[in-house]
Amino acid sequence: MKKVELVPLQGIPKVKPGDNVSSFIIRALRRKKIVLSDNDLIVIAHKIISISENRFVSLSSVKVSKKAKLLSQKIGKPEELCQLILDNSRKVIKSTNDVIITENKLGVITANAGIDQSNIDKKDAVLLLPINPNISARRISKAIYKETKKDIGIIISDSIGRPWRLGLTQVSIGSYGILPIKKYKKDIYKNSLYDTDIPIVDEIASAAGILMEKDIGIPVVLIKGYNYIKSNKNSNILLRSDKNDIFK
Repeated sequence: MKKVELVPLQGIPKVKPGDNVSSFIIRALRRKKIVLSDNDLIVIAHKIISISENRFVSLSSVKVSKKAKLLSQKIGKPEELCQLILDNSRKVIKSTNDVIITENKLGVITANAGIDQSNIDKKDAVLLLPINPNISARRISKAIYKETKKDIGIIISDSIGRPWRLGLTQVSIGSYGILPIKKYKKDIYKNSLYDTDIPIVDEIASAAGILMEKDIGIPVVLIKGYNYIKSNKNSNILLRSDKNDIFK
């Protein structure tokens, strides 16, 4: 590996429900005269995937349960939003001070089940995560291959908080075409390593996140030069099972 290059893909238009994200990416690449290589990677902010898949929900359409009303009273969050968070979670980990930490439907521990209210031009609406971002990543990779004949790995990212540290960082909630994790067995002195597993797709998502500035609107980053291992495994292999979860 000589160097890794991260290229913010400018020129992606505002996505609407039903839009073809892969065609937007291909057009942006062609406008910039960027030639893809087989080992390139593309990181895509989940929001444009969710919008294209029309994952909007109107808060006024939500039927509120007694459980959601009690939760709303406890933490001061609107009861309709509390209901959506419950509906899109496997379990609630903690709820306090206008925040609900959940294990969402994708198995990711995040605030408010990953439901998004920022940078949305629909009033009275929130945006849910993609139903299956791994399938979305595969679909985009296949569409790009059809047009370019280049085998591109795709990572779909979302920003999450981390216990004991301030701020948000990008992680992969879906991927295709790249082995998500790298396992090291020996260090440089040939000493055995244990549990030294690097979540490659998360680190790549985080690197791309540097260029996905929230107030500019760059939802796609191209990565060139990283020699990753191709794989049909997806980001789900990074999820801890209940048996191996020492934090909850």
